[in-house]
Amino acid sequence: MKVLVATDGSDAALDAATRALDMLRADAEIALVTVIPGYEDPMETAGGIEGPDVTEEEAAEEYEHAVEEGRAALDRTSAALHADTDVRLVPAEDDPGHALVKLAHDEDTDLIVIGAGGKGFFKRLFSGSTSDYVVHHAPCPVLVIRHDH
Repeated sequence: MKVLVATDGSDAALDAATRALDMLRADAEIALVTVIPGYEDPMETAGGIEGPDVTEEEAAEEYEHAVEEGRAALDRTSAALHADTDVRLVPAEDDPGHALVKLAHDEDTDLIVIGAGGKGFFKRLFSGSTSDYVVHHAPCPVLVIRHDH
């Protein structure tokens, strides 16, 4: 069984990952992933005479910061799991939900595990929810583990 465990390093993600491992078969292949925004060349998105919003150096720094945060999230979650996992950063051109669904499809994943952070109704309505998107678009079952503070 191939299981994709999504994490952003948050308490909700840690809780989801550890609780899911307790429920899964011992022989499950676990892939622990976090989605980071892909590098965007500021010259490609520059518009009109005003030019790009950020310099190439600023864009590179933002990307490196995202990579560092992603690695920290993976390290934090991996340490909490105490299990043999495949750990990966997944650069994404769009939002994390799309990236997770695409990865699950590409790798023929059997199950996606994701935490739900407990956003309120209006926050979900206007900003969207990664777990909502994954549940409705994944090519496989999705285990959503709520994290209530």
